[in-house]
Amino acid sequence: MPGRLSTLLRFSLSAVCAVPLLAQTAVSQETETPSATLKINVRTVLVDVVVTDKNNKAVPGLHKEDFQVIEDGKPQEITFFEPNFAATTDQENAAPIRNLPPNTFSNVPPVAPNNAINLLLMDGLNTPLSDQAEVHKQMVRYLTTLPPNIRMGVFLLSERLRIIQGFTQDSSLLRASIARLAANPNTSALLPTAASTAAMDAPVNIILQKSLESGSTQLANEAAALQQFEDQQSYFEVNERTIMTLDALQQIARYLAGVPGRKNLLWFVGSIPQCLAAMTSESELTSGGCPYEEKYAKTMDMLADARVSLYPIDAGGVRPDSLYDSDSPPASASIGASGNSATPPNTPTAPDLSPVQALNVSQSNSIQNDYQQRALAHMQMDKLAMATGGKAIYERNALKEAIAQDVENGSHYYTIAYTPSNHNEVGRERKIEIRSTSGGCNLAYRRSYFEDNPKQLRVAEKPSSGDPLRPLMDRGMPSFTELRYRMRVAPATPQPGPDAPHAGDNAELFGPYTRYTVNFSLSTEGLTLVQGPDGIRRGTIEVALVAYSQEGKPLDWEVRSIGLAIRPEQNAVAESSGIPFHFDIDAPPGDVYLRTGIYDSSSSRVGTLEVPLSAVTVAQR
Repeated sequence: MPGRLSTLLRFSLSAVCAVPLLAQTAVSQETETPSATLKINVRTVLVDVVVTDKNNKAVPGLHKEDFQVIEDGKPQEITFFEPNFAATTDQENAAPIRNLPPNTFSNVPPVAPNNAINLLLMDGLNTPLSDQAEVHKQMVRYLTTLPPNIRMGVFLLSERLRIIQGFTQDSSLLRASIARLAANPNTSALLPTAASTAAMDAPVNIILQKSLESGSTQLANEAAALQQFEDQQSYFEVNERTIMTLDALQQIARYLAGVPGRKNLLWFVGSIPQCLAAMTSESELTSGGCPYEEKYAKTMDMLADARVSLYPIDAGGVRPDSLYDSDSPPASASIGASGNSATPPNTPTAPDLSPVQALNVSQSNSIQNDYQQRALAHMQMDKLAMATGGKAIYERNALKEAIAQDVENGSHYYTIAYTPSNHNEVGRERKIEIRSTSGGCNLAYRRSYFEDNPKQLRVAEKPSSGDPLRPLMDRGMPSFTELRYRMRVAPATPQPGPDAPHAGDNAELFGPYTRYTVNFSLSTEGLTLVQGPDGIRRGTIEVALVAYSQEGKPLDWEVRSIGLAIRPEQNAVAESSGIPFHFDIDAPPGDVYLRTGIYDSSSSRVGTLEVPLSAVTVAQR
């Protein structure tokens, strides 16, 4: 976080045991007197606001006085305001452009990153293969022109959430990750296709046709019973996709909660489970909608709290009606159908209609059904985007241009904080409204938050005993550069023998594996080193190394505390070349990623860096 908010974050880390300042923070303040202890819970609500003009361009130059904040209909006082419009040429945190020696890596990029980070969520669970292929093509085109200051990662949602490419500013790595997805397309077993729907509907249609021809009530009842069974199967699949989708979004919210700044989640999806907007209860599966109202509300709140803004993107672009889709069965082949049906299942074709009239009715029903499905899907996308301060993109074939504009806008925003005038905390939802006094602007921001209930407040009052470095060490996390360092990674020479002690803390890691020596050079900038009477500057840092599989499974790890002591005669070398230290760690063969992190407890500053071990050149082995 830049500027004053960065200072607030550091204060928060120091004051409350390194718990990051998130979108809403409850701070417990205690004032002691000889006779009593006064305890006040103060909540700060943090809201990121994207302001665009009538041409969908970000509006810079606004001030605190240009905004009004209203919560549950009551005006609120803005206690913090910060514009995030860092110029692309800003080199405040940039390293000099230079070629590093082989196998040497730095956590400081040559171009200072934008304040926001972007996540491309490629949805194979809810998206047909044909739409996935088109998205892959458009994303490769977009990433070719990716500005150098944009941080982006690629995730895949299929049977589970997977990291395809961690957050990086390297567009070549991002394009390679999309190419891997294109080479290994994901087929969802829970997403019906036109062919599978037609195959399921065929038996119902045949029985229904015979009942119409013979006038048999028994055959009509059999058709209705079979249709009901197929509907239940369809509802089951939709509910499964809903659960998996909401769980994945919650996982993303938890993953990004510790990352400062705004996060733009660009979600390429072909068919959002329609029950997201039609919830009932969590008691049982019903045909009236999906039973996850509480889960949906919790998911939206978790995303908003983590400052994640959803950008649902219709992966299908501008689709033709299924009537004119070559992959769909002809309308005349469906009399009663479920799912993407041409004729509703409980509307048998009237026997007195001519074949031409029946075909016209079937075609009309098909077009109307497609229109209703699209309208409902777009309404859901708009609802998801509005709840989290993002924007829905649909009816667009030129995804590259639309995404470029929204990434640009989502990287330029205003951060507003306020302390609610209503201090009661009982777990209710509170509505947020933000207005621009300048007029003529469109504002995108989170629309609500949930109070903490009494149980959550009691938990928040307990001191945190967690490791402040741990949340930033997950596979694929962005690099943090408050502490700057270089490291050289190469296989140890000689490699250890079979009886040598294991280098790492995973006692369950067995051979074969390669031992890597990691030589660090830590910059003194940002470190807190206290000079003693003897002239020696001392400090303590925590260093962590984790070897991950491509899927994010920890394979081996080390976490150590290091005491630093720099004698007066070493100051010049430490200032110019950094403080050296090294670790050995074992890693098995395969697609392995080494993530490293350094934390200074005195200043609450952090530095992290992740590199693929495949980037270690063969010549050095």
